Amino acid sequence: MKYSFVSHTDSSRLIIFFAGWGMDKNPFTGLALAGYDIVVIWDYTDECLDSEFWDNYSEICIIGWSYGVYFAGRFIERYPCLPITARVAVNGTLLPIDKSKGISPDLFNATLSAISEQSVLKFYRRMCGNSVLFEKFLTVAPERSVESVHSELASIRDTFNKFGSPISRWDIAYISENDRIFPANSQYEAWNGNVKVNNLNEGHLPDFEKIIKESLIHKNGVSDAFTRSIDTYGSNAPAQLFAAEHLAEIIKTKEPFNGEVIEIGCGTGFLTGLIEPMLGKESTLTLIDVSPIKRDLPGKHIHSDAETFMFSLRDNSVSAIFSSSAIQWFNSPATFLHNASRALIPGGVLAVSVYEDTTFSQIPELKSPSRIFSKQYLKSIVPQGFKLELCDSLEYVQQFDSAAELLRHFRLTGVAPLENSPESAVLARKILRSNINTLSYNPIFLLLTKKKNCNFVEYLNQ
Repeated sequence: MKYSFVSHTDSSRLIIFFAGWGMDKNPFTGLALAGYDIVVIWDYTDECLDSEFWDNYSEICIIGWSYGVYFAGRFIERYPCLPITARVAVNGTLLPIDKSKGISPDLFNATLSAISEQSVLKFYRRMCGNSVLFEKFLTVAPERSVESVHSELASIRDTFNKFGSPISRWDIAYISENDRIFPANSQYEAWNGNVKVNNLNEGHLPDFEKIIKESLIHKNGVSDAFTRSIDTYGSNAPAQLFAAEHLAEIIKTKEPFNGEVIEIGCGTGFLTGLIEPMLGKESTLTLIDVSPIKRDLPGKHIHSDAETFMFSLRDNSVSAIFSSSAIQWFNSPATFLHNASRALIPGGVLAVSVYEDTTFSQIPELKSPSRIFSKQYLKSIVPQGFKLELCDSLEYVQQFDSAAELLRHFRLTGVAPLENSPESAVLARKILRSNINTLSYNPIFLLLTKKKNCNFVEYLNQ
């Protein structure tokens, strides 16, 4: 395998993009996301890399495209201890050569036996789906010889025949309805019930800039928004206070708590003040937040990205983990749940609130398809090591005097960090023009208890 950084800003977060067959870095040189470095991997003639370039990153997000999904899965399987959060598959599966869940063996063999300069160009044309995108692609086309792409395709076959499908957990699968390379029906069959599926009205080569922006969180922007609102959040976030108070009532059914207790995303302390009286004499409280923590809050304070901090927790070391209105800002709530399952002691408690897909129903533009949560989805990502005790939701409707007051609410709380961009300006004008002055918040409450017989091997194999 070969690799090249297409965006390198000395960030602590890394996106590893596994490209498809016949690619190199050229078609992806414009990819970027604020707060992340991006490296492209291509050429699966072998799986050797001459450098472990990921060593200094605190968070790694995986995006696999086409046959790159399979090799991304192999990478995840070979490096189980890396701080990998999000795993995003695009127009590919973990069964690359398969009659019902991949590209049919007959078509694969026919492609392999007939590779030429003309057939590669034909592949690119079908990959793009239309002449406009094809002409654009040719300006950044891979610089690969016919011999190299033939050798790569043969190696893909040999690797799959030797090792089969990797064991790896994924968060999202993007499937293009108009894919003329990797049949959409095969992708649906492969991912059925295993991941959240997002449909694309595109061909095999989609808009990766949009996918990356949609599926991953701009964490620096989130941190900046909440940091700016730290002095105004408490008096302008009644929906979040409502969620914290209800979550505290749920937590109270499990008190008292001894040992190490962690609160993630403590913010201005809505939940903190409610759970402190539930702590036993032998307990310690640790607060973690991506924004600065108010000095008057109790416990040990850790200013950190809580999603990546979870990787540092020792196995079976924490008695309870609580979080209110925070994990929707994580790249992978599923990875968070698995890390919590690993870190909690047997019998330990995890209680969280996160917002349902009906939240902000008045402003659909604020809802990314990849950040939508439902009770059904949350139940589907609960690790086997947990006993699900509660998964329920409530509604809190917040009324404002005007649309301008609604936009001011966003600024004073940071709950919808509208960036300084043309898109945000357009949305703000639409809110004002439509006089939208109501917001629906729909928190989901999740209560989990770690099973007494759960172990780390079970965690790794989920």
